[in-house]
Amino acid sequence: MTKLNVHHVARIEGHGNVSIEVKGGVVKDIHMEVIEPTRVFEAMMRGRRYDETALISSRICGICSPNHFVTDLMATEDALGIKVSDRTAKLRQLFVHGSFLQNHATALYIFAAPDFVGLPSFVPLTESAPELVQRALGLKRLGNELCALIGGRPVHPITPTIGGFTDDVSSADLRHMSELLFEAVADAAATVELFGELVGLRFETAGEMVALREEANYATVAGKIAALDAGWKKPVNQYQKIITEKVADDSNSKYSTIDGKPFLTGPLARVNISWDQLLPSARVVASKIGLRPVNRNIFSAHACRAIELVDAAERCAVLAEELSYDDGSVKPKPFKVKAGKGYGASEAPRGTLYHSVTFDDEGIITAADVITPTAQNLANLAADLKEFAPTVVDKSEDDFKKAVEMLVRCYDPCLSCAVH
Repeated sequence: MTKLNVHHVARIEGHGNVSIEVKGGVVKDIHMEVIEPTRVFEAMMRGRRYDETALISSRICGICSPNHFVTDLMATEDALGIKVSDRTAKLRQLFVHGSFLQNHATALYIFAAPDFVGLPSFVPLTESAPELVQRALGLKRLGNELCALIGGRPVHPITPTIGGFTDDVSSADLRHMSELLFEAVADAAATVELFGELVGLRFETAGEMVALREEANYATVAGKIAALDAGWKKPVNQYQKIITEKVADDSNSKYSTIDGKPFLTGPLARVNISWDQLLPSARVVASKIGLRPVNRNIFSAHACRAIELVDAAERCAVLAEELSYDDGSVKPKPFKVKAGKGYGASEAPRGTLYHSVTFDDEGIITAADVITPTAQNLANLAADLKEFAPTVVDKSEDDFKKAVEMLVRCYDPCLSCAVH
């Protein structure tokens, strides 16, 4: 029996290993080990005030802190019976899309691209393909600027609050951002074409695909939970009944299942479930590389991230311009603190993010629950690894390990979030 270990899988968020046992050229066992220490954010929130929940939970992740912040605010508002203005909802949509621009550019160019050009990291591309580096950094910078414009700073926002924002964005700033976003559509489209050419790998995942779904929008901060294969749609307040979490034997993260089976969330699931809600420009570039629903190739997740870059850039450009002429208010209205339980969900870059929070009569948190995208994806990632590894076991040891890592990076896991 040969034991192979990929220690600290490179170019992902957080630390994890892949342990593999091979005997006689046959893969006998393979599993992902999440070795990040448990961070107990849910327990940390108990006993704190209702207006502290988003500030605490957003620290779960420095990459998708906008998503945690907004999702927790929505859960708090649900518990307290607070309705937000149309302008607040649209600014939150811009905010979440900013995290898409930030994260997808990083995941594609810095984490994934080196796999397809035979490089150990992103750094050599600064000399061999400087134009790609400039494109990557430009898209990521734009995402940072959009998050800072809406949230006060690019990481761990300060202006979103219960019921609205503490500060609004000026019409001039929104129009300037709209111009920058329109200019970015071409770079996003070029990213789709690049990854359509680069990847060329296939592995069909068997897992169910789950994402939020709206009937008049590409869902980000609203919608119902939708399952692609099963065909059902259910309200967000049912997520704890739909998703079962179990502590994994070989990880510090929980694994999630639906009806006892693994599933995946994220860009591949979203594009499949909400293909008809993508903007025409995004569907056109997707069609140019031959990507149409239903697509089960897990390596197409990279192309789906790029497609979402196109959609996010143009959608946000239009939305920012519309908001620059809108005279609505983001000022929170007075509300009464009361006992209750609320639910929130949004689409983070890596998939659907769920929060729930329970308050007593004084607005003190008695229970909190968070299910991150990576915690949902880990069971399906493990299932994919077991099916994928035998198809590449005849490669050299180095190439075998590289192929395994490449599949892991298709999920763009954030293992720090997974052990929240």
